[in-house]
Amino acid sequence: MRGKNTKERILKASLKLFSQKGIRETTIKDIAKEVGITEGAVYRHFESKEEIVLGLFKQYSEEFYNKLLNATKSGDSYEERFKNTTKAFISFCFKNPSAFKYLNLFHYLRPEDIKHFSPLPKDAIWNLIEEGIDQGILKVKKEYALAVFVGTLERIFLLVEAGLLKKEEVNMEEIKEIIWKALS
Repeated sequence: MRGKNTKERILKASLKLFSQKGIRETTIKDIAKEVGITEGAVYRHFESKEEIVLGLFKQYSEEFYNKLLNATKSGDSYEERFKNTTKAFISFCFKNPSAFKYLNLFHYLRPEDIKHFSPLPKDAIWNLIEEGIDQGILKVKKEYALAVFVGTLERIFLLVEAGLLKKEEVNMEEIKEIIWKALS
């Protein structure tokens, strides 16, 4: 049981450091220090930093995708499912800020590696957007719709993280309505 606990602590520390310092800037030495173990102990659980990097992306990308996918199926109308997906997106960000920052960093710094992962969180949103366009509900190009949807929610998260907007001031109902009106 102790080994599993150490492995989880390594992953938790890695996620924290990657999201704060960056992927390239974080070393195995940094991770070991954060956990309070030796570098050798890290290597007993993981072959390399790369294994940790890819494993964390896979874990949180799948978790985010599943939350979004469930939201796309939750609701009686398309509009309700769309708004539930908006809420699920921002909820994931606020409940898992280090994971969301890490997923973004990975996308920006490792775009060539993204193609090795499927499905991705954007796939759940993309499918919902395509459905709305096919039904004539959404009236914009799907790439623009995805950019508005993700970009707006990502920016709200970043404003909260930067302290420019207080989390308790985030009005989810207003945000859902703004994005819905922008795309429908």
